[in-house]
Amino acid sequence: MLAGEQSGDQRRTIADVVVHDYCSAEQTSSSDAVDGKFLQLIIDGCTCLVFSPTSLHRYHNQMLAQFLKNRGVAHHWVSREHLEYDTTRLEVIGGGRFHVDHRERILDLWDDSHAFGRFDARGLAESIARADHPWHSYRVRIS
Repeated sequence: MLAGEQSGDQRRTIADVVVHDYCSAEQTSSSDAVDGKFLQLIIDGCTCLVFSPTSLHRYHNQMLAQFLKNRGVAHHWVSREHLEYDTTRLEVIGGGRFHVDHRERILDLWDDSHAFGRFDARGLAESIARADHPWHSYRVRIS
């Protein structure tokens, strides 16, 4: 199991993925929809999905920096755009964008990360469906 999260990060464990959701409970409950970016990564052998609204993190590398900071994993910015992490425990698979519609109970995943490439869609919808996370019962559409 990974170390606990700091405030604002709702962590839920599922059979083969840990979902980290930086969408605040207030934002989720007061809004019919949330748009943002997500990362797919492996840390310490555990596959993780990290979701963040665009209002909190505009870029995938900013999301990764927050994720690493929350775990005390050494990292540093080489430039304004380039993040380096000082660990072999981490593999970033890729990323993309998401739109979650709470009224229709749909989670859309698409696009790729300029920094990390496209996420691996194989088995992703099924993994999210097994999640102990509010989005587990949502229909997942991947394009």
